[in-house]
Amino acid sequence: MKKYICLSILLSIVFNSYAGFFMGTQLGLNVATLKNTSYTVNSKIVWHGGLLASIPLCKHVSVMPAILYSQRGFKYERSTSATTTINPDTTTTINYTESVNSVLGYLEFPVLLTIFSGHSKGLMLQVGPQYSYLISNSTVLTSSSTISTNGGAAQPTSPDPSSKLEFNKSDVSLVGGLGLRFPILLMIYARISTGFLKVQQGTLVKDEDSGRHFALEIGAALTF
Repeated sequence: MKKYICLSILLSIVFNSYAGFFMGTQLGLNVATLKNTSYTVNSKIVWHGGLLASIPLCKHVSVMPAILYSQRGFKYERSTSATTTINPDTTTTINYTESVNSVLGYLEFPVLLTIFSGHSKGLMLQVGPQYSYLISNSTVLTSSSTISTNGGAAQPTSPDPSSKLEFNKSDVSLVGGLGLRFPILLMIYARISTGFLKVQQGTLVKDEDSGRHFALEIGAALTF
């Protein structure tokens, strides 16, 4: 019995020393797209979710690490053409069209410096780095091509089988945003995540058009 009493006292001292510490589960939406590319890219609405903790450095400042499953997505269509002169009387033009509809799933590890207006609650200002590792890929690539001779009518032909699209496994991002932690249970947030590493690779895209991730993240967390 004495052991349980001593353990309870010790736990009470620890928790009182870290009164600003809390953990939680979070869930939200990402409005994701690609930046740093010449393609006309359409954003996609995807989602994120996972676990977080807030480790106080002082009354108003904490470090908030998390482990998340987070999706990134985008859509675009790319058209190119190539003209070949076989002999002085024969010129062929091949037109290629590739449509990309991508949803990528990452295991993410953000570590956000968080400034609270109150004691581990109230308005929040957050900024920090994030490491992401690709674990799922639901990309659909649709290719088509046509060929015309001497400016004649375009005829369907088989697309180039060497066209492919691959993705870098890792990304490093800067995350920043605002939020609000209520006195009981609920925390809400809105953040912007901007990636630094190239996303796409392979024969489908030029190196300068490989793109970087960019997302608006909106979500809520239950904290305790």
